[in-house]
Amino acid sequence: MDIHHGVPKTHPASRELLPDDPLDLTGVQVDGDPRLMLRLLVEEYARLGWGADQIIHLARDPFYVGFHGLLRAFGEEGLRQQIESQLARCGVVRVTAVEAVPEPEPQIVPLELPE
Repeated sequence: MDIHHGVPKTHPASRELLPDDPLDLTGVQVDGDPRLMLRLLVEEYARLGWGADQIIHLARDPFYVGFHGLLRAFGEEGLRQQIESQLARCGVVRVTAVEAVPEPEPQIVPLELPE
């Protein structure tokens, strides 16, 4: 057991969760520019290769509170226009991985020259 400053250290995943745990994730609403937030979210998903339909589908999820709040604020059609406009500006990253097949070793063919 590792001891630091006289206190046994435990991994956060193995310790008891307490009601006042400072590492408990909580979401709060803050003032800001919703268009900027939308732009950043769209760029993030565009870099993952997501198109407008996939991003809209994500915004429909009420458990994705921030994105769902943007859907409620802009309305579905307004959000779609904003997303498509942003995708037209930044593009969508599309990557295809192709495994290269190694070329066979060249074979040396001896040439016989007439004497």
